[in-house]
Amino acid sequence: MPATGNKRYHPLTLSIRIFADGFSFFVCDPQTSSLIRGEHFSLGEESLADRMHHELSRSDYNNRQIDQAYILITSPSLHVPLEEFHRDEASAFYAFSLAEQDMSNLRVAYTIQPELESVEVYAIPRDLEEVILQFYPTARFFASRAMLMERLMHFDQDADERHHRLFVRVSAEGLEIIAFDKGRLRFSNSFDSTVSADIQYFVLNVWQLLGLDAEQDHLALIYETSLEQAKALQSALALYVRHVDLLPPADLFSHVPLARETEVPVDLKALLLNRL
Repeated sequence: MPATGNKRYHPLTLSIRIFADGFSFFVCDPQTSSLIRGEHFSLGEESLADRMHHELSRSDYNNRQIDQAYILITSPSLHVPLEEFHRDEASAFYAFSLAEQDMSNLRVAYTIQPELESVEVYAIPRDLEEVILQFYPTARFFASRAMLMERLMHFDQDADERHHRLFVRVSAEGLEIIAFDKGRLRFSNSFDSTVSADIQYFVLNVWQLLGLDAEQDHLALIYETSLEQAKALQSALALYVRHVDLLPPADLFSHVPLARETEVPVDLKALLLNRL
């Protein structure tokens, strides 16, 4: 709520994570890196833009205490090497590469990642963007995978360099596989399936494609599922890879309250905590 009387003004941030069939709001305190409120919304008969307008109109989210909004887009994205990226070609490249997307209501945007020497190209629904900017004119938009890759790159650099590591993120939304080599991005892709057999198939195919060593290299399983499900997948993959390490999302970050919030997805934690 807005500051009143003699209470000191304490600014908060609103992070909006937009996914296939809904969105989530997370109000955070940047001074303590803690979660104040989290709320999730699924779509009914309303459009995404109409539902967003309705929820942002509430006093919980439309008040003076929230001074900045961050928007995380989880829609399909493209990874482009920085040296090959041209701003004026981004829209055409996205439309050509993801031909199944209806471009009539999409604005193509991009997140530049200097440390990775890459650019993540993604798209924002125009009507949704207009609604958000109506309430938060300085809102900043980011591609989900870009934030996750940045965090994992730093984690990989800080870890043991005597072996290669394949990062596998498993959540209710699907699967992401990311690998680095000497601080440079080597592989990044996502898959929609949440079926254990499919996950094993995709992971082991990427493992073989990258020529990783089943005895020496490590598979880091980042799980946003139950521990029981994660251990079952770990056991299944361990039949083929000697070192399958369970990696709770909180272990990717410094020891701050937000890192331990299980309801906050790891890509959003990466957006808010990448510099910690």
